Amino acid sequence: MMSWRRFFRRKHRDAELQQEVKVHIEEEIAENLERGMSAAESRRQAYLKFGNVQRMREEVWRKNSFVEMQSLLRDLKDVLRRLKHAPTAVLTVTVSLGLGIASNAVIFSGLNKLVLQKPPVGDPASLVEVFSTTLHGQKTQTTALPVYEAVRSQAKSFSGVAAYDVLMQGTLAGEGEPERVWGQSTTTNFFDVAQLPMRLGRGFTRHEEYSPVIVLSYGLWRQSFHGDEEIVGKTMALSGRTFTVVGVTMPGFHGMNRIVDAKFWVPLAQQRELSPDSLHDPTIHSLNVIARIKPEVSHADAAAELNTVANRIAASDAKLYPGLGFVMEDAGSLPGPAVQKIKILLAALTAVALLVLCIAGSNVTNLLLARAMARHREMAVRIALGATRWQLIRPMLMESALLAVGGGVFGIAITMVGLRALQGFHIPSPVPIDMSLNVNWRVTLYAFLLSVGVGLLCGIGPAFAATRPVVPNALKGESTLERPGRQWNLRNVLVVVQISACLVLLCTTGLYLHNLADASDVDPGFRTHGIFMIAIDPVHNGYKAEEVPVLLRRARERITALSGVVSASWTDTVPLSMTGAGDSFHPAGKAADEQRDLRSYVFSVSPGYFDTMGTALIAGKDLNRVDPNMSKQAVVNEMFAKKMFGTRNALGERVSGRGATYEIVGVVKNTKSAFMLEEDRPIIYTGLEQNIGLNNASPPMGYSLMVHYEGSMAELAAAMRKEIHAIDPKLAVFNEKEMKEHINDALIIPRAESAVFGTFGLAGLLLAAVGLYGLMSYSVQRRTHEIGVRLALGATRGGVQALVMKQGMTLVGIAAVIGAPLALAASKIASKLQYGISAYDAVTFTCVPVFLAAVALVACCIPAVRAAAIEPQTALRHE
Repeated sequence: MMSWRRFFRRKHRDAELQQEVKVHIEEEIAENLERGMSAAESRRQAYLKFGNVQRMREEVWRKNSFVEMQSLLRDLKDVLRRLKHAPTAVLTVTVSLGLGIASNAVIFSGLNKLVLQKPPVGDPASLVEVFSTTLHGQKTQTTALPVYEAVRSQAKSFSGVAAYDVLMQGTLAGEGEPERVWGQSTTTNFFDVAQLPMRLGRGFTRHEEYSPVIVLSYGLWRQSFHGDEEIVGKTMALSGRTFTVVGVTMPGFHGMNRIVDAKFWVPLAQQRELSPDSLHDPTIHSLNVIARIKPEVSHADAAAELNTVANRIAASDAKLYPGLGFVMEDAGSLPGPAVQKIKILLAALTAVALLVLCIAGSNVTNLLLARAMARHREMAVRIALGATRWQLIRPMLMESALLAVGGGVFGIAITMVGLRALQGFHIPSPVPIDMSLNVNWRVTLYAFLLSVGVGLLCGIGPAFAATRPVVPNALKGESTLERPGRQWNLRNVLVVVQISACLVLLCTTGLYLHNLADASDVDPGFRTHGIFMIAIDPVHNGYKAEEVPVLLRRARERITALSGVVSASWTDTVPLSMTGAGDSFHPAGKAADEQRDLRSYVFSVSPGYFDTMGTALIAGKDLNRVDPNMSKQAVVNEMFAKKMFGTRNALGERVSGRGATYEIVGVVKNTKSAFMLEEDRPIIYTGLEQNIGLNNASPPMGYSLMVHYEGSMAELAAAMRKEIHAIDPKLAVFNEKEMKEHINDALIIPRAESAVFGTFGLAGLLLAAVGLYGLMSYSVQRRTHEIGVRLALGATRGGVQALVMKQGMTLVGIAAVIGAPLALAASKIASKLQYGISAYDAVTFTCVPVFLAAVALVACCIPAVRAAAIEPQTALRHE
């Protein structure tokens, strides 16, 4: 059997063999001389007796070699030599495939972040999240504390059951100004059940349930504590309370949720100190439950036991837990409501990315076909000399694979740049969202496999076509892929496919760009300039409900007195924040009916809000500053009044909802509530001071002061922050930005969609233009002799130019006929995925084909001009 030692000692063995052969032949010559032969005859007879020395050396060399490896190395050298002499082809394939691979790698990085990537916990396969289900089997995203305690005490299939609250706010005091941070409260066994490795220190112990201890995230530790290696055991101030740091998590862990970015963790009992929400109310579902399945227990057995536990809980209180059930999912899975939307979004983006890759693949296949046709004579000669078909195909596939890997490397580089650019999009969410995408080993492996697969797929057709020549014809320079009189060939078909796909891509891009333009022109119903917002969160900084109105009044009075401030007003929800409080309302005096009650957004605002925001008051008056104990007042928008009262006058009517009854004192113009592209929705504005602490709720965004100003904002922002800290230096000030910036953030969805589709569309257009240009240039080159004959027979140069242009534009016309129905079908899908997009956008379907035709005209014009410049004498001598 062949060994690596013999392989690497081949040259030494060959030298030894030559020496042995030389000695043997010399001995044979000496014996022949003793027999009386002449010197020349002695040498001749010695060589005749020994045989072919060179053949013996080759056989010994082959026995000491890996033949296939030698052949592959020889083919590799030949391929590299060819590519070295074809830099234009290498660059074209690398860029084309790089663009296609990058578009797919960017989408895959999102898929990896949201679906594939597991939380950095020990043995993720045995860690599950347990969700409650209702009577109708609908999954609830959180679980009540008593239910969690029952599962923890009764379920024996788990080695541990832990729980955590989704998010809680806190104010971090330290060096510099106070900072608002978000974290989670957990049971003390959370880190043990999750088997989380720690960067420093440890998690909680079971004796620290009521202790003021805290675990910091790696990011918070680095940012706010400068990576202090001695942080464990030190104290820190959070929302006016002192906590002892017991640990720091590893980089990359920010909670079990994939996108929520938690900065700290405290024991569950400490949430009562930091947050006003009650965990012990059995009707409140606020916990997420995780469990570690024992090694000897299967998932099916654990699920069966959970059903038994659910039946016991439901039997203990059938009114409170009717039809209670449980479902298990992998820990770190996306929240239920988001799964379907994200799947649809990723599927749509994947389809577009594959469309770009299809265009790129067509471009590469066309180029490889051109190279294959140029080698028909070479292939015929090699076949005539005895080469097998596999010996001819293998180096061509190797060439395709090498070019594809180069495209993959370039694609990864583009992906890294693209992902960094996507980080510039800010999501106006009240909670910290981690949507950072990066290139990890999964993305790199995906790009590598995709590039090699596409490269081989693009190369196999040209390789088979090139290695099946008709030898006599090929030796005369004729190609089987291009026969005289044939109007269509594979290269023409590929260009038509490219342009058709590009038309679909550009029409979709045009729809999203048009949608973004429409969204930017939408009137939100309030001022878009001259408004500055600044927020505080006294509730999560130790203020009691009755103390909050006093603080808000003082801050408003001090800021209103500043030079340049026209007016100011507080609100618990800033419009266009992609979220908001909602509730059901019905006419006062009537029984609530879940099916018929009007679902409405609820904004709690202070007096002067509508003047500050520039929202027109249609009827009635603004909210007055009234005693919190007096009857509650509300202002509604036109949509609320229309849906609740029809044509009746809404003023003076009373509505009930959100645990109170309100008298309607005014009607204002419709405004956008959560999203810029939403339809007008019912909104009710209630008095902020009358509703602070209502239902024991606190606004997740804190209280935002909307300031109408004139002049420069730079100095005024610092002055407002100073006034707030003059009242309470421990208050964190956050969400400071102008309304125009906030609206820009609110358009993140259409902006991001337009950016992605615009990039893909531009890439597709570039690839299609390059493909058409390459085809026409090659056609001119192959028809040089024909063009020379035409010119010699009296054809004009303009006629030659028109001939080439007609050929190219005919392909474009056919592609447009094929692509138009596909683009229309794609537009219908896009209209269902995104509100505001019209499936029959006349502007897009008019401008895009004209634009594509103009680009195609330029791509055809350059080869046409070159064809018209051919000299007949030179062309007639062209082979």
